[in-house]
Amino acid sequence: MEKRISLITVYNNEKLVREMTDSAAVQQGVSVEYILLDNRGRKFKSAAAALNEGIEKSTGEVLVFLHQDIEFLSEGVLEDIYDYAVKNKRVIFGSAGVERRTDSKTGGGLLSSMFAGPDKTKYNTLSQPQKAFTLDECLIACHRSCVNELRFDERVCDGWHLYGADLCLQAQALYRLEVYAVPIDCWHKSNGNADESYFECQERLGKKYRKYYKIVNTTNGYVYTNTLKRFIQKAYRKIRYR
Repeated sequence: MEKRISLITVYNNEKLVREMTDSAAVQQGVSVEYILLDNRGRKFKSAAAALNEGIEKSTGEVLVFLHQDIEFLSEGVLEDIYDYAVKNKRVIFGSAGVERRTDSKTGGGLLSSMFAGPDKTKYNTLSQPQKAFTLDECLIACHRSCVNELRFDERVCDGWHLYGADLCLQAQALYRLEVYAVPIDCWHKSNGNADESYFECQERLGKKYRKYYKIVNTTNGYVYTNTLKRFIQKAYRKIRYR
């Protein structure tokens, strides 16, 4: 049976997305479908909106949501992703994530074994699949059956941040799916950008999931879900980073 996998990415840099597709074109053991969502004309107001459209267009049994600046570093990466998704149909998984943080001091360790940044730094904190709380948006994958239940939240994640983290929180809180970080031989060519809109979205996640978690943590910090604690945290950040 054909192993069909859909790569879904929203892009605004033709050079970077070509490097990604070139690295996917040499993959062995899978049939690759490219869902390339062109945002050079700012068609999409958010990553969530773009990727939801990508889900509707895709036909693969396994879906991979990835940034335009991902490069696969060996020829069996996509087959490994496909096989893991088929064997773990109730799992959302990705190349980087964090452990669950139980308070402001414990937990929340970074889980990654990929290369990252323009200097291609190797993060070696993950040698085998490990349960995660949220995943970094650079590469997230799942079996198609997961998106029968899930969609990216276009209201809470109305920009370009934390749409993958929200997907993970939905998966666990509402649908009893699991979340794992797994070793994936790839290079994420940027280090991300935690600007003001990132923390605004993080606060909305805290509000959305206040019935389920005390703290929502991501690969770039955490937010309290308690209204008072979240207000104090926001005020502290404004003073510290103004």
